[in-house]
Amino acid sequence: MRRHRASEARAQGLADMTAALDTQGFYGAAAPSTPERAPTGFRQWCQEVLRPAVRS
Repeated sequence: MRRHRASEARAQGLADMTAALDTQGFYGAAAPSTPERAPTGFRQWCQEVLRPAVRS
C-alpha cells in the first residue's frame, strides 16, 4: 500500500483489520445464521430491546 501512496496510518489500519478478521474468523463463520438458528427473532428483539430503548 505504501507503494501506492497510502499513508503509514492507512496501511497499518488495513493490516490490523485484516489480522483481526483472520483471528476472529469473521469471514470463516462455521454456520451462517438463519431465522431458525438465530438466538432471538426480530419480533422478540423489538419487544425486548428496541421498545424499551425508544420509550426511555
